[in-house]
Amino acid sequence: MELKGENPFKIRAFERAAASVSGHSDLKERAKAGTLTDLPGIGKGIAEALTDYLLKGESPLRNELRASLPEGLEALVDLPGLGPKKARHLIDELGVHSIGELEYACRENRLVSLKGFGEKATAKILESIAFYNANQGYRRLDEAERSSDAFLERFRNEIGKAVHIVETGALRRKLETIQTLEFLVKLPKEPKAEAQLRSTINNWVRDFKEAPVRLHYSSESRFGYEWAKTTGEVGHWKALGQPEPFDAPTEAKFYEKFGLPWIAPEMRETGEEVAMARAGQLDPVLDWNGVRGIFHNHTVYSDGAATVEEMVLEAKRLGYHYIGISDHSQSAFYARGLKTEDLAKQEKEIRKVQDKHPEIRIFWGIESDILVDGSLDYEEKILKKFDFVVASIHSRFQMEKEAMTQRVLEAIRNPHTRFLGHMTGRILLGRKGFELETEKVIEEAARNRVAIEINAHPSRLDIDWRWGATLRKYSTHVSINPDAHEVAGIANTIFGVAMARKALLPQSLVVNSRSVKEIERWLRRE
Repeated sequence: MELKGENPFKIRAFERAAASVSGHSDLKERAKAGTLTDLPGIGKGIAEALTDYLLKGESPLRNELRASLPEGLEALVDLPGLGPKKARHLIDELGVHSIGELEYACRENRLVSLKGFGEKATAKILESIAFYNANQGYRRLDEAERSSDAFLERFRNEIGKAVHIVETGALRRKLETIQTLEFLVKLPKEPKAEAQLRSTINNWVRDFKEAPVRLHYSSESRFGYEWAKTTGEVGHWKALGQPEPFDAPTEAKFYEKFGLPWIAPEMRETGEEVAMARAGQLDPVLDWNGVRGIFHNHTVYSDGAATVEEMVLEAKRLGYHYIGISDHSQSAFYARGLKTEDLAKQEKEIRKVQDKHPEIRIFWGIESDILVDGSLDYEEKILKKFDFVVASIHSRFQMEKEAMTQRVLEAIRNPHTRFLGHMTGRILLGRKGFELETEKVIEEAARNRVAIEINAHPSRLDIDWRWGATLRKYSTHVSINPDAHEVAGIANTIFGVAMARKALLPQSLVVNSRSVKEIERWLRRE
């Protein structure tokens, strides 16, 4: 509908409906019973399209829309920075119908004299094509985990639960994007049984089409060695001295050989973790259960799909001690950002829900757009009313590196900013983050006691965990936030925890590992 240029309100209705149904596992049953309209945001028209899709596997409405689009439009708009209008212009003027044809046209300088493009735009499109090509065949961590679960379930049902198989490789290390699912299988001692099992598994795995799979095999006596070797990245293995194979039935036995404690898989990346393990410095790293509360959560007041109370109840169910509600600010018109008259209504509702659920602390905040000059959305008299402000960039991503850095630094220096949201604006497998002098931003955040967000949404995971050493260098605080737009999104927090652990961040630097009283003091800058 967006590609076709349909009514934006209609498009938004479908987006809200998609968010509304995302956490439900009983959609087919509801479609059969005709009760889809009982869900928030699902009207009669959307229910009909959804019923077709759920029960017939396709939607005539979607098929009609797709058939009406120019050839190649869907492929071209996959490129970061190339919207429907520009893509249509390229199709009409140059007759390009694929990314390959567009790349050729760029290299032949055919866009240089085309209205609305030019040399700079051509260079940007080539950069986007390179980014797109480099990410082909990858999937997000959450998607890879679902594929892995499906593989293991089928394996155990069809090969047998007696065969010991475990995840390994990049997925076990919790990398943001995964190309191949890797598994390690323990083989029986008897050679004939070993050969038969290998053959059976290798033949079976060819039928698994959901994702590329690579299998590793190991004897029982060397299982710990092989699991460590197939899990660790090159830097980790080099730091261990690239050991030749030896008997180690478990990973604990493997690391014992080097006088080391067991090192968690997600940490086995650069080799720095080996030196830290030797020095006893891994113990303070954030625990998997270390987050006590979450900020940066959206509701129906802006572009969320759940009410304040529904978000609070889910946070409470998951064991959090506090939750921050931070809908979009007024400049985010695309996300129905809150006008000043909406704020009083939301504040009143939050206080009412707080009275109803005193066992979980609710903080009232805002995700304030960082404007082009670095100022925050809303006036000072409004900003000071909130318990916290998440300052984020949602527009003008193409600014030059120095100008963008100054924009972000200015926002950090604002006394109302407590969190810097999704710092680079990246969308994994979708668009690169904008150019920033990242170390300068990390240092300034430390100086102003602003927490840089580890945005836990699987499409973002931003700030990149690879900046962990710099965050530790300046003792910069971070906050792991789900950026949840529906109830189910709160559970994404765990992906942010994985990134903090990959970054080897101590619990002391993660502000939302603190108790309610401690976080209240931190928010007040006490």
